[in-house]
Amino acid sequence: MRIKLLTIGTRGDVQPFIALGVGLQKKGHDVVICTSEDFEGFVRAHGVGFAPIRANMMKLTQSKEGQRMLGRNPLEIMKQMRRLIHPMIVQMLDDLWNASHNAEVLIYHPKAFAGLDIAEKLNIPVFAAHPIPIIAPTGNFTNPILPFSFRNRWLNEKSYQLNRLMTVSFHTLINTWRAGTLNLPPRSVFADHLRINGSDIPVLYGCSPSIMPYDPKWRGRVCMEGFWFLEENEGSLPKELEAFLASGKPPIVISYSSMPLKQPDKVMDMTKEALLRTGQRGIILSGWSGMQESGNADGKMLCIQKASHTWLFPRAAGVIHHGGAGTTAAVLKAGKPMAISPFTGDQHFWAKRMHALGVATTPLPEKNLSVDSLADRIKALTSNSDLRAHSMSLSKIVRQEKGVERTVDFIERRLNDHI
Repeated sequence: MRIKLLTIGTRGDVQPFIALGVGLQKKGHDVVICTSEDFEGFVRAHGVGFAPIRANMMKLTQSKEGQRMLGRNPLEIMKQMRRLIHPMIVQMLDDLWNASHNAEVLIYHPKAFAGLDIAEKLNIPVFAAHPIPIIAPTGNFTNPILPFSFRNRWLNEKSYQLNRLMTVSFHTLINTWRAGTLNLPPRSVFADHLRINGSDIPVLYGCSPSIMPYDPKWRGRVCMEGFWFLEENEGSLPKELEAFLASGKPPIVISYSSMPLKQPDKVMDMTKEALLRTGQRGIILSGWSGMQESGNADGKMLCIQKASHTWLFPRAAGVIHHGGAGTTAAVLKAGKPMAISPFTGDQHFWAKRMHALGVATTPLPEKNLSVDSLADRIKALTSNSDLRAHSMSLSKIVRQEKGVERTVDFIERRLNDHI
């Protein structure tokens, strides 16, 4: 079948969809991933079809306004979303429609707002998908987008109504587009965003049930069988990286990925001092954090722009990172202890969850970064036997799960039922 996967955002929003797309192609489906044009090379490198969408979230996150949008205040997020993303949404809706109007099946990330509307117009099977259990309400845990947790099941379930509020500022825009482009009637702001043409929308989670509890009331509608790991083509690894790893004991890996640091030079200096104080070697993946690449510093620290997590993390002593879902899953698979410095959204959720599972130190928000706090985390990652044992034990479970394969099986069962 012709299956279009719609996803918008950073690499963490795209990579799991590539993994799912590869899995669907192995079963004979014609798959196209519709996402930001910046990811064309990444998608095509894995042999999956690609359609460009004009929505550059990476560029947005690097702007000062975008950084404010990445804060923890939901009202500020909504305010900035309306001002900054509104023009981008207009282009995105048209591009998603042009890319998917001939689809037979749609699988969409909630950030791709048009997914539900296009499926309604085409009257085709549709699935909502996310690497984080953030779509289907549950009393088991609070909506991961919130920086705090409730202990009350009723409040937990109600917290998922925040998903609808996050798109309220775009409601008029989307209804205008529905009428003008799709010739559909307006959708009520109170309409259930998990129902279409009188039926519930199945939900796909690229998350492990050994990490988050599966709610029995989801059965039959929600698939959560394991992380959607992508088999990465390592290509030619930097020679300096291989040489650094071979020259001494396993290093601490530090990565803030696409999260821009407020004071990147200061964080770099603190990291160097913390490594020196603890006598540990370190590899810094500068990514989009703002830290400057500086090569190999006396064999003690290597700073490079990026490297394959699949290849690098198993060779590390521990990982300090921002708490993105994809990075968290990669560290879990590698069986390494971690320290998380959360910035925004679900990163706080993962930081607390990993600590509760005994595979991470106490969370270390950016505002609390210091030489002392970093040194304390590094010591724990290299000397805490409980952290290491729990990390290795959970890794064995995660590795045995077949998240992509079983999600594809679920999709095909639902499609057969539809036919």
